[in-house]
Amino acid sequence: MSELTQIVKGTSATVTVTFEVNGVGTNLDAGVPVVTLTKPDGTAGPASGTVTSLGSGAYSFVVAAQAQVTWLDYAAVGTIGGQPQTLTGRIEWLGDALFNIKAFRDMRVANGTPFASSGVSPIFSTAQIMDTRTAVLQEIQDILGFSPVPRFTRETLDGNGSPCLFLPGLKATRILSVTINGVAQTATNYQVGASNTIEAVTGYGYGTPFTRGRRNVTIEWVHGWERVQGIGGDIAMIWAAARLNPSGFSSATQVSMPDGSSYTYEPSEVGLGGFRRPTGIRQADRWFDLHAAGSVLAR
Repeated sequence: MSELTQIVKGTSATVTVTFEVNGVGTNLDAGVPVVTLTKPDGTAGPASGTVTSLGSGAYSFVVAAQAQVTWLDYAAVGTIGGQPQTLTGRIEWLGDALFNIKAFRDMRVANGTPFASSGVSPIFSTAQIMDTRTAVLQEIQDILGFSPVPRFTRETLDGNGSPCLFLPGLKATRILSVTINGVAQTATNYQVGASNTIEAVTGYGYGTPFTRGRRNVTIEWVHGWERVQGIGGDIAMIWAAARLNPSGFSSATQVSMPDGSSYTYEPSEVGLGGFRRPTGIRQADRWFDLHAAGSVLAR
């Protein structure tokens, strides 16, 4: 299974991979797996840190911090029973976190802190919370139509002979790189324009048009809000909490954040014409109503 690990730019990532045989963690025949990292353009990435055995088929390695939003794909290769095994995944550096793990652990549901790191049962690991945060981020992006935090995108487009191309998705904020017909261009010669476009610029005028061609222009850019707006971070924590511990939320009525913010947890009503709310949490769905791209969601 390909795994996705998300962390904030400027921080290193510790990745754990587990080799299994019939669902049981199993150590390699000898040594540790060989880990290789690959950049978004398919070229070799940086070397990983030392690979360490954790037992029962689990191995960990560290990947150095990246200064900009990006991703690196990894492959961990080893041998079990004389047969080669390969585990793959991706590490994505975001411009900001959807919510802070410590704040999530300190969140109060009714009269308790069910996600504290001690003194409660069950104990939710940091890895579980991070995986749920990753899933919630993607779902929020799908509902809004854009990312609530800065993320990296790389696309290959058709050149149209004009100095302007439309970028897929919404909320593009900064161009990172441009390659045309296999030749890297100077990124500062391009800017994000109106209506989610990339424009070739020279001073206050248009620059060299994109050479007409089929899939000959590759662009890397940042998209999404600079940071989660409004109460979006709180909403994300409530949604993640409900996913991690649904039984604990079935009778909860009050959720309190470490900063003192308080929310009533109540199921969202069905919208007009039987429209189903995206989360089923009333205050969360109101936030989506306010911020979703395109049009206001049906009430």
